[in-house]
Amino acid sequence: MLRHMMILMAVVVALVVQSARTEDLAWKFTPDGWKSEEWILVKSPRWAYFGQWVQKPDHIENEVPADAKPVEWQGKRAPETYTSMVNSKRFTGDIRVTATTWFTPEMAPIIVLAPELGKDSAGRAEYREHFEICAYNKGVNIWHHLYKDGKPSWKQAAYARFELKPETPYLLDVEIKGKRMIVRIDGHEFGYLDESLPAQYHVGVTGCEGLNHFYNMSIKGTPAAPVPSK
Repeated sequence: MLRHMMILMAVVVALVVQSARTEDLAWKFTPDGWKSEEWILVKSPRWAYFGQWVQKPDHIENEVPADAKPVEWQGKRAPETYTSMVNSKRFTGDIRVTATTWFTPEMAPIIVLAPELGKDSAGRAEYREHFEICAYNKGVNIWHHLYKDGKPSWKQAAYARFELKPETPYLLDVEIKGKRMIVRIDGHEFGYLDESLPAQYHVGVTGCEGLNHFYNMSIKGTPAAPVPSK
């Protein structure tokens, strides 16, 4: 009986400690609402291009080639529209992430989850395996990007179809509960089970294939223990 009580107390203490470590973080992407040094710019392993954010009075937006037509942003000039960053903290377990987004026709503001980051030949942060939750005019796509033997690949893990209007602010809400991902936007909600969802990950945003705005972001989750330096 005593042994059982001690085990129960240990479980309760562990749960209390876990709950106490949960953090509520929030940023406004105004000039004074966030600090770039708390974030890591990350490039795609698909392209050599390394995008930067453009700071505006009430949001940040991805760089796009000014000498290209918008239709080219989704075509041959798409690599030059890719800008991404993750928070320098890694998180573990269940989490809820929101970001207020805006996009030009037709896409694509993204919330990204990345278990780990690699580096390219120039030492710049580069994605390996990661998940993209992507809003666009036809709804939401979830992409699972893989990286094996130095080669990136990707597959569509889930999707939901409904109308979203371009040049309209939307709150994209992503929640991870165990191996279930739940996505909410504009009154729509869908979820799916995915055993490959990571236990620990960086969280961030990506703008690509068009001009995207990010007005704010919030993360409610438990920071993971720092990775020991090698």
